[in-house]
Formats: sequence, C-alpha cells, structure tokens
Amino acid sequence: MDLVQALTWSDAQLTDLKIPHALIGGMALSEYGYGRGTQDVDWLIPGEFSNIVISSFSNHGFSIFHQSEDVLQLTGAAEIDFLLARRPISRTMIESAHYSSHLKMKVVLPEDLIGLKIQAYSNLPSRRSKDLSDIQELVERCPDLDWVKIKFYADHFGEWATLENLKRLS
Repeated sequence: MDLVQALTWSDAQLTDLKIPHALIGGMALSEYGYGRGTQDVDWLIPGEFSNIVISSFSNHGFSIFHQSEDVLQLTGAAEIDFLLARRPISRTMIESAHYSSHLKMKVVLPEDLIGLKIQAYSNLPSRRSKDLSDIQELVERCPDLDWVKIKFYADHFGEWATLENLKRLS
C-alpha cells in the first residue's frame, strides 16, 4: 500500500468506525499548497478511541510500533501514526478541522498545524529544522493566519520570538 492508498484507506476506516479525526503532519501540508516528502500518515483522534483503532487496524495486518499516552504508531502495509487528543485544545483542533475538497477529508486548520509542529520540535529538538521549514512555508502560503491563535501556541512552548521572526521574514 503506498502512502496515498494508506491515507484514503485509513480515513475510510476511521470514518466507518465513527471516530472523529483530522489529518495532520506532512500530508496535511498539501492542503495548503506545500508538498513535502513524508514516510507516514498522521491523524489526530480523541484518545479514548485508541483501543478501537488498535483492534480494527490489527485485523488488517497492522501492529503497534510505538505507544504512549499521547501517541500511537502503527506499522504494516504502511506507517500510520495517531496523535491522541486528550486535552480540550487538541480536541478543539479536531472539531474545527475543515473538509478539504482537494483531499476529500478533514484537515486541521493551518494555525493548528503550526501549533502541532511547535509542540513536535519542542518535544523532540532534532525535528526543529524540518518543522520550522514547514511552518515558514505555511506562513508564506496562508496570508490570513490567525496570529493570536499562533501566539497562544507559541507562548505555551516559549517559542513566540521564533514565530514572530518567521512572520517578519515572510
């Protein structure tokens, strides 16, 4: 299964299981006109659905690669990762995601994608360069960003100066 097949298949699975979900990560960037090579499909789902995902996806040949309170990574015919929304802010990201007529599925808003990327490189500094590059592309391609929302995310991780600088450069 290639990544596009994994994307459409996993979206259909989550929809059939009635699990609220929204696309995040590298593949979500294409919604905003920026394609970047990626090796996996990334979803944001409510945390209480992780066991249903494990059961359903394991019936299709997937197994757990990594699992923590906040992340579920499955491997099989493709790599499919789930960020588990447990806090009100991440649950709101799922609720406010919009339907992409291009991708034919729900995708998080660009501000929320930026927030998730700030969180990702804050938790794993080796991702910083890649995630900042993605953020810069989103800033340049999405001129109507809600900077109050982005500042809220950035301040949470002490990264507002970095984001303010990216905003200035675009």
